[in-house]
Amino acid sequence: MRTSFAHLSVKVCLAGFLFNPTQLLAQQWQTSGNNLYTATNVKVGIGLTGPARSLESFQLGENYIRVTSYGGASLSSHAAGLELRRSLGATSNIWSINNEDHFRIRHNGDLMFAMSPDMARLGINLDNPVEFTIYGKNVTKSGNSVVDGALRLHSRVGGNIHMLALDGNQMESSDPLYLNNESDKDILLANGGGRVKVGTTDNEARFSVASESDMQLKLINPGGSGAAWRIGVANSNWGAGAGKLVFSKTANSSDATMVITPAGNVGIGLTTPSKTLHVNGTTSTKILEITGGADFAEHFDIEADETLVPGTVVSIDPNKPGQLRVARQAYDKTVAGIVSGAGDVQPGMLMGQAGTLASGQHPVALTGRVYCRVDAQYGAIRPGDLLTTSPTAGHAMKASDGGRAQGAILGKAMTSLETGTGLVLVLVSLQ
Repeated sequence: MRTSFAHLSVKVCLAGFLFNPTQLLAQQWQTSGNNLYTATNVKVGIGLTGPARSLESFQLGENYIRVTSYGGASLSSHAAGLELRRSLGATSNIWSINNEDHFRIRHNGDLMFAMSPDMARLGINLDNPVEFTIYGKNVTKSGNSVVDGALRLHSRVGGNIHMLALDGNQMESSDPLYLNNESDKDILLANGGGRVKVGTTDNEARFSVASESDMQLKLINPGGSGAAWRIGVANSNWGAGAGKLVFSKTANSSDATMVITPAGNVGIGLTTPSKTLHVNGTTSTKILEITGGADFAEHFDIEADETLVPGTVVSIDPNKPGQLRVARQAYDKTVAGIVSGAGDVQPGMLMGQAGTLASGQHPVALTGRVYCRVDAQYGAIRPGDLLTTSPTAGHAMKASDGGRAQGAILGKAMTSLETGTGLVLVLVSLQ
């Protein structure tokens, strides 16, 4: 028996098998049924005399280790592979590499990696890939953030490691996330009725942006000085809130050149518009069409003993520069106009300059059509009659005395009034 195993040792050595530290002797082999095995401290070297691992192969040319499964009804019914096992008591940790028609790597039986033989198909956590496919485990989220189960890509830039996490319909990055084309090509979000949302899950619009502190979009011209426009919803300094739609050329929303308020007021050149269109600056137009008013008026402060009624005739106050008073005498050459707004006819244009004598609280029609309070006791009014001031406070009358009327004419009547007091439509023309 000893001689027989000595011959076996010689044959194994000739085939390139050496056992460290000594040749394999008969007493180093043990049997269990049909199994033949050696002691646990033996290392096998193929092509080298000092193997560092339990099995190590070394060749100067090609070097393969082959594991073959054969026989049976068909090739697909046989598997060949390697199994790497760590065990402690009843606990085992197993990695396996298998040729099962598809190439597969498993961990404790769970598929980790697979490749298809008929074309370049790769699957991770997918048993039979038909295209490049990656499956992760069940995703766990904290709020909208992925905390577990996502597929993660890591890359190193210098001493920094960047991470990108994907969970099928969500991407997260440990650093700023870029969608970038090196060439001058488009990045498209095309097809279907999808929506783009930044900082929100709102579904009302195709593109939605929300922020707690920096409510602005910045449009940059990279050429020249790199001028930029900022568009945002802000109260002040782009702060969140009900706010206004702001257009600004600086980083401060208080420097806005145009503002739209929640009430729909538009301000150009100011940030607190009080009118539907409020412009602080010079405008130019070929044609100005006004459909909401019929007279040209200016703002005046007016001295009155009681509430001033639209349609009241007013004259210049000689004691208060720039101000007016209610007209109280006939043929008053200081007549100035009619308070606008009577008979639901509003001024079409209002003028004034805040902070000067050319300002005030009441719109006074200086030209155009306006309803006027008239007293017919001094003569019935017919269309075309010239009107002047009357002894009735704030009322006009028919100008019957041509000599006295010069310089006191208010305008021409466009409607009639036979008796008493009432409103008459007047084409204002001071003369």
